[in-house]
Amino acid sequence: LKMIKFGLVFLLFGSLSAAPLTSNEVATRVVAVSKSKPELLSAAVSGADPDLLRTALTDADPDLLEVALTEADADLLKVALTDGVVPENLKTALTASRKETLATALTESKPELLRTALETAKANLLATALAEADAAILAVALTQSRDELLTVALQDATEENLKVALTPARRRRRSVIKPRYFTLA
Repeated sequence: LKMIKFGLVFLLFGSLSAAPLTSNEVATRVVAVSKSKPELLSAAVSGADPDLLRTALTDADPDLLEVALTEADADLLKVALTDGVVPENLKTALTASRKETLATALTESKPELLRTALETAKANLLATALAEADAAILAVALTQSRDELLTVALQDATEENLKVALTPARRRRRSVIKPRYFTLA
């Protein structure tokens, strides 16, 4: 595994002479080579679609990439980086998520439902789901949904209705008593 890390460092930083890296690209590569769990880095670099790996290393929020490379289930990480995943959806997941929802998606999902979300979702609805969802409700959606119904939700919902579906009901009660205003005479 140390050889894999060395090879990744060599490949990633060896390309510095070819094109300058942005500060975000440097930050994501630092995360990859210094904070990753070896088995998750191995999963990412051994089976990833090269374009998806490039998307992750170019566009990801470094804090979210760290979640993916330290907390994910290795098989689910492989699903997120395999051919068929829409690069824009991977970018959305690695930039618009909350740490908690990304961790939920990469640890609790059924592989086929994670694949459905990353292959079929409209990017704005995926962003809404990963930014707004209650993690426990997201886990239900990514483990209990029928594949075709998850597709419908991530393609046809309005953003507001998707928020409603993925968040708990408000617990505040509205007052049924109308306020009375008195004037002093």
